[in-house]
Amino acid sequence: MRIPHIPTTLSSQAIIAPSIRAASTNAANTDWVTWLKRGESSETGQSGKCLLFAGLGSYPHTPTSPTPSSLRVWDEASEALLSPDATIGYETRGMGDAGLKQVKGWMRGWVEGRSLEELMKRPDVTAAFILSSSIAILASTQEQRGSSSLLPEGTTHLAGHGFIGTLTALVASGRLDLGTGVRLARIYASLPPSPPQTYPRSHLTTVLSARHFHSLSSPSYFVPPPPPPPSLQEEEDDPFPPVTSTESEAESSSTPLKRRRAMQLILDEIHSLQRDWERENEITGSGGTIGPRQEWASAGIINSSKVLVVTGTHHAVLQVIERLQQLNLANPVMDVAMPCPYHTKLMTHAIPKFRDVLERCYFENSKPDGPIVLDPMTTHPISNPSYSLLPHLTGQLRWHKTLYRLYSSPLPAVTHFQTVGKGAKGLGIMLRGEIKKRPQGSTPIGISELVSGETREEREKKDRIGVAMRKLEEQRRKSR
Repeated sequence: MRIPHIPTTLSSQAIIAPSIRAASTNAANTDWVTWLKRGESSETGQSGKCLLFAGLGSYPHTPTSPTPSSLRVWDEASEALLSPDATIGYETRGMGDAGLKQVKGWMRGWVEGRSLEELMKRPDVTAAFILSSSIAILASTQEQRGSSSLLPEGTTHLAGHGFIGTLTALVASGRLDLGTGVRLARIYASLPPSPPQTYPRSHLTTVLSARHFHSLSSPSYFVPPPPPPPSLQEEEDDPFPPVTSTESEAESSSTPLKRRRAMQLILDEIHSLQRDWERENEITGSGGTIGPRQEWASAGIINSSKVLVVTGTHHAVLQVIERLQQLNLANPVMDVAMPCPYHTKLMTHAIPKFRDVLERCYFENSKPDGPIVLDPMTTHPISNPSYSLLPHLTGQLRWHKTLYRLYSSPLPAVTHFQTVGKGAKGLGIMLRGEIKKRPQGSTPIGISELVSGETREEREKKDRIGVAMRKLEEQRRKSR
């Protein structure tokens, strides 16, 4: 069997690099120039493919049908978690009770027999597992297809949900080695949820689903926006065209209520509560910071036009839920066990230490013929990963707008999305819901799943062939 060559960035050999990487300022090495040059040279009608990777909070699954290449991924990832790395300050304290560590490739069996609640008691190992499983699926798929590349043919874009998903995309693109990737994943999931030397605060992360126009029964009004005027300056500064008013995440307060989206109404109410909490902070003399007894919550993740994730102190999140339910704006769907209140300013205390860790990591520059890795925080290509990954602590994850920009305007146009692993299946479901809202006549967009080394379409095709062959064999026996 031909075993695909795993890129050198996945090898277990140590990469000699300075303790702090000096980011290149050469424009030729930035993703922006790569994107623009690709757009200029692309042929008319050329289409692209985007791989979507799951993030922390998704349900991890052990890929089936292992191959030599995927087993090597598990071996390397397992060894990396148990090996200190002074370059980035990675230590192995707390790994003695991880379980299965005495077995080579022990991390592959991490989720077996464990519930999601049990897995999130060790979010550091689970985060590394989610990253490793996606890379293992890619390696297995390419080996079965006889390819020497880690990425499927025609892949032009990579996008990951949250920090772990984006980290996976960087590893898959060859810009970060696997060992450093799993170590970073564990460091991220091991950050303290509260400032040091303070009373620990309980936090809560909840998924909410918006009610369409809350109590209004009027249908959705859609008016196709006029085409934006050509602007050379915009094309040079931003490969993505401006988002139209129908897709922007903020609408004017003067917009008629019936035409304002439910999501914006939800965000308005959350902002109103935030102003109340800030006033309470001023009264208590905390100077606008989050004190040990202060409340705070925010919409940390916008997954789609109807789904958002609210994170904050436990009582503040309950206040948000109560307010939105009273106004008939949204319903809570489920709580998500997260080790920290990510994507909120409650994680400001972790910025200095985590910035130092990221600056010590070595990231390769993007290659002109390599895939574009999207930043779900800014919705633009990642040029400096050590800078782009830091906002995942306190900034809002704009997953909805990232996907919208991907299927609306990049060069080449993305006409196919592929979710990697069972944990990313939910990303495909949300994407299908958003694509249905596009105007009639839009370019068709396909969505498929890459699970356990083969896509669902490939499995169905194989099953159909198997059924046909069995019927043919049965007919032959009857004719004898």
